[in-house]
Amino acid sequence: MNETTLYETAKFFKNKKIAVHITKKDSRFHNGVILKVNQKFLEIDDEKLGEMPIFFSEIKLIEPREPKGVRR
Repeated sequence: MNETTLYETAKFFKNKKIAVHITKKDSRFHNGVILKVNQKFLEIDDEKLGEMPIFFSEIKLIEPREPKGVRR
């Protein structure tokens, strides 16, 4: 995904209040809810680490996920 696509995807998930799984290029990941989105980075409320910024240049993929504690 390029940074423009990631930006639009992040805005969509933020506006819909959908929990996300973010995979970074260094193979680390974050799970949580997106709080803010701007052109260079997003701010996520990570389920383990709390609020933190992640630059789009670090992100490989953003996908939806079930919030912690919710199972089908």
